[in-house]
Amino acid sequence: MNHAKQRSAFLFGFILLLLGLIPLSCNSKSEKVALGRKVPNFTYSDLNNEMRELKDFKGKVIFLRFWADWCPYCDVEMPIIDRVYNEMRDKGFVVLAVNVKQSAATAKAYTQKLKLSYPIALDQKGEISEQYSVRGIPMNFLINREGVLKDLLVGDISDESMLKNFLKPYM
Repeated sequence: MNHAKQRSAFLFGFILLLLGLIPLSCNSKSEKVALGRKVPNFTYSDLNNEMRELKDFKGKVIFLRFWADWCPYCDVEMPIIDRVYNEMRDKGFVVLAVNVKQSAATAKAYTQKLKLSYPIALDQKGEISEQYSVRGIPMNFLINREGVLKDLLVGDISDESMLKNFLKPYM
């Protein structure tokens, strides 16, 4: 990636981070998530139209990613995430990639094209992304083994070592 694109991607990610931290830092009575607090459970449909819940991953480190097939960064990042997932899943690491406001057919075709192996959640109405105050895609949340939202990763996931370094304190 050239320097101008890297700078633009960094600036875009930094702005998203700032926008994302505002609602996450507020104490509200809604079911929205907040850094340092337990995340609420949610139910979702997977690509096989089976109902699942976030609590199914209890005791694991969860990398919760919000994405859509039109996201230019996702084409590069999702295979990187998949390689890290396959390397670390035996250590209690799981990726749950939440497709935002697209059909199951669109999400399935995209994940098959990229040969992704991690779980996919469908958020066709945008309820899960609203709960997490997602204002841009891609956006990534890290939930520790106790179910507490510990960190956000907004911006370019450039390679596997960058993602592993981000995950290291939580594994």
